[in-house]
Amino acid sequence: LPTLPPAPTQLVNQASVNVAAQVPAVSNMTASPATTVANAGGVVNTPVPSSTPIPLPTALPSPTPFVCQEREGTLIQNSFYSAIAGSAVDYQLYLPPCFYETFRRYPFVILLHGSNYTDTMWVDLGVVDAMNQGITKGALPPMVLVMPNGGTLFEYNDMPDGLSWESVILQELIPTMESNFCLWADRQGRAIGGISRGGFWAFSIALHHPEVFSILGGHSPHFQPDNALPQNNPLDLAQSVYLEKYPLRIYMDNGASDYVGTFAIQMSEILRERGIDHQYLINPTGDHTMEYWSSHVAEYLSFYGQTWPYSHDALPSCLDVLSGS
Repeated sequence: LPTLPPAPTQLVNQASVNVAAQVPAVSNMTASPATTVANAGGVVNTPVPSSTPIPLPTALPSPTPFVCQEREGTLIQNSFYSAIAGSAVDYQLYLPPCFYETFRRYPFVILLHGSNYTDTMWVDLGVVDAMNQGITKGALPPMVLVMPNGGTLFEYNDMPDGLSWESVILQELIPTMESNFCLWADRQGRAIGGISRGGFWAFSIALHHPEVFSILGGHSPHFQPDNALPQNNPLDLAQSVYLEKYPLRIYMDNGASDYVGTFAIQMSEILRERGIDHQYLINPTGDHTMEYWSSHVAEYLSFYGQTWPYSHDALPSCLDVLSGS
């Protein structure tokens, strides 16, 4: 099983704020002085009854934090019909432990496979065991993984009239997942990433639509000049995209022996020159292989979940109406 690394120190540090509820003190009422009352028997001093003290407000008990007793999530294998692709799209879906018990909206990552692989690629890399271990040990937040099969459209760089893998992701996959499962349907709760050609698509889609996602990852991403129209090529999009309104948290990596490293370096230089914050790691060993990606799966998951809540109680309720994209 992949070993979970410690959280990288260079990532965003989240400061916690403790808010203590203060209840203002309410003074008890004092009894009025005795009042002289006349009656048939003479004049007597009769004390006026004391007013009943107003009880101090009692603080409401804090809700008991939800504690999940499960140690393993659920892997669902299913499909939906794509009108764009004209066929069924298979997908693997990982739901964290206690997904149906919390009644909370979970953040999710769309993980795209490489060329000549299918929706089972990430499962074969050990992502399910990595998630189970990470959540159980408190090293990963509870999150959902969506792993679709790209099929034929996935292999085409450009398609006319919106008949592209991007259209399947944005117009069909995301609406299907968010309507069938209680997910954090807002850009702050969505991430997308991919391996090799999946990295090409993740960057193409997220840089084209940063209003949809807040997190972007590419693992041995296969970028190449002139292999797609400028409006779809990540290297072109990186030179023109504006992320001031919708900033992306970006991560890339590859092994030192990987042939895609040349263009990943080019992407990193473009982002740096434009002042776009990102992380790019060249690991000292590794090639364009399953062995390399499997050895870094836990790191990828740590990156995606870094800024998401680790407590179920901090997640939005399924009853919350989200106003974001």
